[in-house]
Amino acid sequence: MNTIKILLVDDDEDDFILTKDILKEHINSQNYELTWCNNFSEAINAMLKSHYDIYLVDYRLGKDSGIDLLNEAIKSNCTEPIIILTGKGDYKIDQEAMQLGAADYLVKDALTGQTLERAIRYSIAHNKTLQRLKTSESKFRIIFERSKDPMLITTPPGQIVDANPAALSFFETTHSDLLKLNAATLYKNKEDRLTYIKTINAEGSITDLEIEMLASSGKAKFCSISSFLQVSQHANEELYYSIIHDLTFRLIQEKEATLTHKLAATERIAKNLSKEIQNPLSNINLAIDELSDALSSEENLALADIIKGNCERINILTTELIESTDVSSLNLVEIDLSAFLDDLLHDARQELDLAIDAPAIENSLIIRAEAENLKAALTDILKNACEAIDKDSGTVKFLIDKRATGLRIDITDNGAGIPPENIDKIFEPFFTTKAKCSGLGLTRAQRIIKGHNGTIRAISEPGKGTTISVFLPV
Repeated sequence: MNTIKILLVDDDEDDFILTKDILKEHINSQNYELTWCNNFSEAINAMLKSHYDIYLVDYRLGKDSGIDLLNEAIKSNCTEPIIILTGKGDYKIDQEAMQLGAADYLVKDALTGQTLERAIRYSIAHNKTLQRLKTSESKFRIIFERSKDPMLITTPPGQIVDANPAALSFFETTHSDLLKLNAATLYKNKEDRLTYIKTINAEGSITDLEIEMLASSGKAKFCSISSFLQVSQHANEELYYSIIHDLTFRLIQEKEATLTHKLAATERIAKNLSKEIQNPLSNINLAIDELSDALSSEENLALADIIKGNCERINILTTELIESTDVSSLNLVEIDLSAFLDDLLHDARQELDLAIDAPAIENSLIIRAEAENLKAALTDILKNACEAIDKDSGTVKFLIDKRATGLRIDITDNGAGIPPENIDKIFEPFFTTKAKCSGLGLTRAQRIIKGHNGTIRAISEPGKGTTISVFLPV
């Protein structure tokens, strides 16, 4: 076994000799090397340099006390165990020593070789365990702080004990504000929280439970949570350690994949349908022209005109359906965004007879786009916003936000808003809640934006209005 190096700090040399003799009384397969020093400064120097495995410190050290030395050593991050020795037992000194971090407290008058050897052995073993725990805690803290995934430590009732920086970003809040909340309030659905509690209480852990959680802004975030139950070091408190995986990007990808398949299927259906409709329409129009030449009464001619007019409308709708669902590649070239938007807003204000609130556009910002198609898409969105507002009190705002990841265009109206059950339908062909509207404008806009490698989404609140957001790469 390795030799255990002991430093006795005592201002009385007789006590050193006595302690050395006591150790010799009880040697249990251990080798001890006892060294003596009689002053504060020499002792603290040895402690800071970790020259010994354990320190025996007498309570009385001349003008200083063993408690003073203990306090200074602990503050200076001494990692070796320190045992306080005193001539007579004193409960207050015992309590003070333990609170400051002493490994043990021994009374010299009752000291035997067996009790001293056991105290040294237990203190060193306990200290090794404590140091391993501190190392583990340090490693956990590094992982906790640097993890890109949100992490929470909570109690079973829901008190948030700690949160890492990624969690603060995820929940869009500060550390102090998050710790004021109960974890239950972070769940969008109460049923998810109940499932979480029931599972972790029954099994002690939970893996990848997919839920929606709420940021401080009220924004719902799709994620999965994995947790395990851990009893604290002193076995008097249970804690839940949780890691959250943000699945928003995965959800977006899934929606994009679904959208791509839906657009492709809609395009095939539209083209096949157009053939089945436009060919018979052409025959009907030819027949109406021939029939009109044979009709003499104004009433019959008027009926023929009605038939011909509706045939033309069906033909126009069919053509618009094909154009709105065509996913063929666009010819993207570099265009000046400022000039493009000036032209777009000028024409939209005149065509829609609408006062559009838009900030000044940054000069010399270049994007890759097919100007004519992109203009048509944004005009369709503006037209949709115009139709949603009251003519007297309605407003439409056009905002630009350039980011490192791309360009965001928000078109916001203060109209009646869109019911939640309809928000995912507004880009579908022919979906509309308005009279005399084809329901193809936003379908066409979505197809064009996707052709620019961009995305489009709608956020709406009934009674407050709607924002259509377009994201384009730059």
